[in-house]
Amino acid sequence: MSDRLISQANSRLTKVNLVNLLTREEAWSSLDLDTRRELYRMLPVPPHTSDSEPDPDVHPLKTSYAKYIKHFIYEWEQDLAAGRNTAKWQKQAKQASGERISGAYDDWKEKEREEHWGQKYDPEHFKKN
Repeated sequence: MSDRLISQANSRLTKVNLVNLLTREEAWSSLDLDTRRELYRMLPVPPHTSDSEPDPDVHPLKTSYAKYIKHFIYEWEQDLAAGRNTAKWQKQAKQASGERISGAYDDWKEKEREEHWGQKYDPEHFKKN
């Protein structure tokens, strides 16, 4: 599979309905048994089921997992279309996250807070006595 297909905003995958495509029985049954088991192992164990392993012959989009998988697919489609799966975007996001942790945006956040709430943040105000 081409990395471009799963990372570029102009990928052909942005033009198809992935849920409809993946809901097809052949999308699941065409995978070998080990792959289907591995994919099920990646899913969390639902709290309302027994400890037994899910049946790898049953398509996960036809189980109680369906709404969660569909939600994830939708978010992934949005990220792909917005260009958030490219290596460049990922690198920039990681860098921005590090800058935020190191306090690079603290002054900006404080200014925004003051403009929005009309006062500076006072952590002492929120401490319990």
